[in-house]
Amino acid sequence: MKGDSMHKILLSCLVTAVFTTIVVLAAFVMGTGYFVGNYAVHFGLERGTVDNPQEPPRAYALIMPPEARHYDKPDFTNEEWTLTARDKLQLKATHFYPEEGKASNKWVIIAHGYGCTQENSYYLATHYLRQGYHVLTPDLRASGKSEGRYLTLGYRESVDVVDWAKRIALYYPEAKIILHGVSMGAATVMMACDDDDLPENVVACVEESGYTSAFDLLVHQIQESLGLPAFPAMNLLDWRCQQVAGFSLNRAVPEVAVMHSRVPLLFIHGTKDALVPPAMCEQLYRNAKAPDKMMLLIHDAVHGVACQKDEKLYFKTVREFTAPYMQ
Repeated sequence: MKGDSMHKILLSCLVTAVFTTIVVLAAFVMGTGYFVGNYAVHFGLERGTVDNPQEPPRAYALIMPPEARHYDKPDFTNEEWTLTARDKLQLKATHFYPEEGKASNKWVIIAHGYGCTQENSYYLATHYLRQGYHVLTPDLRASGKSEGRYLTLGYRESVDVVDWAKRIALYYPEAKIILHGVSMGAATVMMACDDDDLPENVVACVEESGYTSAFDLLVHQIQESLGLPAFPAMNLLDWRCQQVAGFSLNRAVPEVAVMHSRVPLLFIHGTKDALVPPAMCEQLYRNAKAPDKMMLLIHDAVHGVACQKDEKLYFKTVREFTAPYMQ
């Protein structure tokens, strides 16, 4: 009997020790995950500093210092537009008019990338203006002059772009609209093409350097750039993203959107893109079920600058792909 009692005591102690170890490890992982996830969300998605509430997230600020963020505004007649988002944020955009004598019903909405502002769209805007387009360059939420604290990597931004398109359709019922986005802006316009509220005035979409999903993009960066395992880092990051920024990374999924796109899609990517691998573009193109689709890979172009790398081929392809839908 003594042996049995001792065995039960030892077994009970072992179970208690194992349980305690599990609880301590779980608390450590959760605590570490809370800290790391919290830091990642604020570092990568939150904009603003004490001195400058419009400062982009620190992750972008490290790559692109303020003195490098200057772009020439197109020398065309323009006016500021304001839109109240569905969550009551005040969003800003600039409407550029084409040259006098070139006025038409052709429109394009250009969505800028992560950490950028509408100024980053000016290069593309100038091209479209010379072709006789009206151009709308929004500051996406939490960017530039638009309100908002956190970027959502295309999730809520796509709804805002739909509402900008609806604004154009309201005031210019004959407008035929192209959506054109770069990087996060590309994810934004792709997801807009799957929105039930998208007006029929939107007739084509051009995306450059877009990713399959925000989750997959960050997994790629964690594994390739940091050499860390995606699990549990990404799960903890997404958990804190939901708690802090109010959205899940799993809601920003352009790959699903292109499977149901209502408009033709042109996919453009640089072959030397290290941030968003070209394989993502190929995957998007392969899975797209749009009424029409085309893919252009620009040789040796890095992330987000395909139009500067081979301007002639880039804009020739855009013109030829969109022309049938602008008649």
